[in-house]
Amino acid sequence: MTAAVTDPYADVNEYKQRVGKTSGDDDLALLDQLKAISRFIDIRLDRFFTQDAAVVVRTFDGNGNTRLWLPDIASTTGLVVKVDLNADYDFTDSNETLTINTHFWVGPHNADKGPEVWPWEYLEIVPNNSVLSIWPSQVRAVQVTAKFGWPAVPNAIKELTIGIVRYLRDLEQAGGTLALQNIEGVIQQSSRLNLLWWDIQRQYAKVPSL
Repeated sequence: MTAAVTDPYADVNEYKQRVGKTSGDDDLALLDQLKAISRFIDIRLDRFFTQDAAVVVRTFDGNGNTRLWLPDIASTTGLVVKVDLNADYDFTDSNETLTINTHFWVGPHNADKGPEVWPWEYLEIVPNNSVLSIWPSQVRAVQVTAKFGWPAVPNAIKELTIGIVRYLRDLEQAGGTLALQNIEGVIQQSSRLNLLWWDIQRQYAKVPSL
């Protein structure tokens, strides 16, 4: 089952199985903690690893280039791309709906292959197509209908979520304060978590587009 955009990256049962917890007395508090850590990861990595429940329509500025970077697209199923070719700020003309692999490609190439499937991160103009050679250099020039997000939550992200929550709860049981307001400071106290966190930032943080 695909996780919704507001879901934690590890659910309560996954957490309990991972750490050997059997009691359900504080499941609601545990769920809140898992969600809080998941949203912390979103903010720090500048992307989310769940996906929209249904396709969402978003509008983006063009950039005058052949490649247009977008928020992550989880699947090409239901993907519709329209471009405002006559600068009238609508997408109703018959030639403004583009066709994948005819007018544009999704990239990176082979993102959906390999042991861990990645999202599509940009649209690339197909050379010498009959409609456009670059994305218009105009605000609100491109309309994309898609399921945004990640195809599936990566195992490393799930492991990090469980690890941070477990460490915070261990600190609380030892008499400390559940310091959700200073998560990065808490992570730095654990050499294992700190190493995992930096490795995940290196691999999964969204790289700003040029």
